Amino acid sequence: MTPATTTGFLLLALATYSFTSPAYWMKNVLLAALLVLLLATPAGAQPGVPPIRTLAQLQDSLRAVMAREHIPGLMLTLVSHDSVLFEGGLGLADVEARRPVTAHTRFRIGSITKTFVAAGLMQLIEQGKLHLNDEVRKIAPEIPIDNPWEATDPVRVVHLLEHTAGFDDMAFNHMYNLTPTDPRGLAVLALFRNELRCRWRPGERMSYANPGYQVVGYLLEKFSGQPYEQYLTTHLLRPLTMPDASPALRIVPGPGLARGYGYADGQYRAVPPLPIYLGPAGSMSASAADLTQWVKFFLHEGRAPDGTALLQPASLRELETAHSSLSDRAGLRTGYGLANLPLGFKGKALFRGHGGGIGGFISAFGYNRALGVGYAFSNNGEQGAPKLEQLVQAFLLRQLPAPAPLPRVPLDAVAVGPYLGRYRPAAPRNEITGFADYLTGGTRLRRAGEFLVNEPLLGPGDTLLPTGPLTFRRPGTQTATAVLTRDKEGRRALISTRPYTGYALAAGFWWWLPPALLALCVLLVVTSSLAALVGLVRVLRRKLPRAQLLPRLLPLLALAALVTTAWALVTFVGHLSTDGYPGLATAVAASLGPLVFVAFIIAGVVLTVRYFGQFQRPAVAWYLLLTYGALGWLAAVLGAYGWLSLRLWT
Repeated sequence: MTPATTTGFLLLALATYSFTSPAYWMKNVLLAALLVLLLATPAGAQPGVPPIRTLAQLQDSLRAVMAREHIPGLMLTLVSHDSVLFEGGLGLADVEARRPVTAHTRFRIGSITKTFVAAGLMQLIEQGKLHLNDEVRKIAPEIPIDNPWEATDPVRVVHLLEHTAGFDDMAFNHMYNLTPTDPRGLAVLALFRNELRCRWRPGERMSYANPGYQVVGYLLEKFSGQPYEQYLTTHLLRPLTMPDASPALRIVPGPGLARGYGYADGQYRAVPPLPIYLGPAGSMSASAADLTQWVKFFLHEGRAPDGTALLQPASLRELETAHSSLSDRAGLRTGYGLANLPLGFKGKALFRGHGGGIGGFISAFGYNRALGVGYAFSNNGEQGAPKLEQLVQAFLLRQLPAPAPLPRVPLDAVAVGPYLGRYRPAAPRNEITGFADYLTGGTRLRRAGEFLVNEPLLGPGDTLLPTGPLTFRRPGTQTATAVLTRDKEGRRALISTRPYTGYALAAGFWWWLPPALLALCVLLVVTSSLAALVGLVRVLRRKLPRAQLLPRLLPLLALAALVTTAWALVTFVGHLSTDGYPGLATAVAASLGPLVFVAFIIAGVVLTVRYFGQFQRPAVAWYLLLTYGALGWLAAVLGAYGWLSLRLWT
């Protein structure tokens, strides 16, 4: 999505703001490169958006993107003040039946559900039933949150809404509910007990975590006395006259529902509409006609079509305000609010809204209250296709003049000086992905004339233009999105409210050690694996004792265990998406692969030491011990990030 870097340890690359579908995860889980590649590649920049003046031109441009991205159907609504510019669809809701998308075809909209849940909770806050700053432990002590900082930094309601509690995102085997029943209340929270652990001080770092919204849904149910689906239907969907929308967990296929698709080998494959555990995080399905009313709700100051105030304007502003993270307190105004974030940083004006993704569907919703325009769309091709959103935003802003160039702000070298140096990402969305950032050394923040460059160890840097002493923006944007500050421990932090930088802490002098050890590990494993094949031939020719064969082969076998883990994990996610059942064999292989990797390392060390005297060249034995030492270090890193405790079959 941005100029972030991909590394040779690419694992579980996640969508930035969606309840992501398994197939989308699978496309980004490039595990096959494990221990083989060490290369950073910049993401491609989006081409410029051509001028679009008419609705017909917009539709033609959208169809061109759909054809290029293999998107079979798109539902779309465009709103300007009280006028509906477009409400309908393009392409097919069902490829096999050749059924077109209409204004009343429902699409699964994933994490846009969070905007409804947040609005519903704000209604209860207006009624005084709870408050944004309430401590969750006090108002709902039964919720199983593990917070080591509870005494000084309790988890508050606002942290749940803004993803600043420090929770882990859902595990692979907690994405979709493959059982015939739907656990409710505390039962589903118990399922996510491991994810509801604070990894850092609540209210410090923003890290997208779907399980937090299950807690929000629980609070909505507890303080309203109704299941969240019933509450949303009664207090939002019906008053807004949303005719087709449904927050139901179980999706019933039929002529009113679009089918989700993936595209592979030149053909579309249908994605089953699997139910999810985390309903308040992404269960909603809606049509273009429904989302027209949702856009109008925000444009009309929280009012229903009959003029009834469902939310007060002050509550809408609360939804749009980022309250709790360190970057918010440091002066940025572009963070994630209450299920509400800024969109379109390189356009003529900012929108606010949310996106969503779920098996076979990618959706987006945005509005600009000052200009009185908004949009929502969903495609059933499982493609993010940011070009779609760029085109829609450009059309709605077509009559707005280009913004005047921002005045040049000189770099405050004195203020910035203490913050220059190395930084390591310190807020992974999933804990198991954090090792990739650790191993690749993070980034270096350096001065380049009157701006800063934040550059990875390999690949191009990210330019930061000053907007104040310690706030920065990127070229082509009109507002600050990055800040330099310090946390409660006084550590230097580089924070971006856009997902490609996130939250990074000063790395210190030893930042170079993990990537250096990684490079050494790769070198040792590759060379020892090649030597193992030569050794195998020599043993077969009886030029080496058989006792030396296994110690020589085990580095290669350890590498094979990691590659098998990669293959099994990709296969596991693929089956989860296409078949609705991940397959026990792949789940077991992905979970046991890291343990087998460790077992091969231990066996290699034991056998090398045992037969040390039988090696014709002691240097070979020492080289093997060095290789096993490097692999042992890698195993320790994987273990620290949870890879030795995967239990995907549960």
